[in-house]
Amino acid sequence: MSFTVLLSPKAAKDLNKLERQVLSKIDKALLGLAKNPHPHGVKVLQDKNLPQYRIRIGDYRILYDVYVKDRAVYILKIGHRKDIYR
Repeated sequence: MSFTVLLSPKAAKDLNKLERQVLSKIDKALLGLAKNPHPHGVKVLQDKNLPQYRIRIGDYRILYDVYVKDRAVYILKIGHRKDIYR
């Protein structure tokens, strides 16, 4: 049972800005989210409408939503921990 990983326009821009080493780790994490959208270490963020999730990849973070009915993981933002929540 795998999920489809979809990137928001913002997340796609964020990916294009990353260095190759970081991009490789992020790619592995995105493939992992397709298999399991709630991996070990995931954190549920408080949001008004939907639960958002965060996973850590070194100093980088991926913020995403999970739509179980649609079997989709929607990536909202990808970035360095100092900038991701701004």
